[in-house]
Amino acid sequence: MTILRWIMLTALLVAFLLLSVANWTPVPFRLPDGAVISIRLPLLLGLAFFAGWLPTWLYYLGAMASFKRKAAKAGRIADPLPGTSRLPSQAQPTIVPPAGA
Repeated sequence: MTILRWIMLTALLVAFLLLSVANWTPVPFRLPDGAVISIRLPLLLGLAFFAGWLPTWLYYLGAMASFKRKAAKAGRIADPLPGTSRLPSQAQPTIVPPAGA
């Protein structure tokens, strides 16, 4: 599965590089204060990608940290006292009488 991920990432990188070479033209970009700057199209696309990816990734990191903290707490609650076991020392077989007897 790891090799498939690397193949996909490489294909996306090559596609982005081809797009960058083909569209290396300045485009006007209006800032919130009204000023207009000229920025290269691949740079604008990269900035837009990271502006959308970064908050999602930070939210994911926070959710995973919360999940790990809750899972560790649940594991501590479910653990028996030290030195004890949840299983009986020797399990005895259950004798089931035959049906129809």
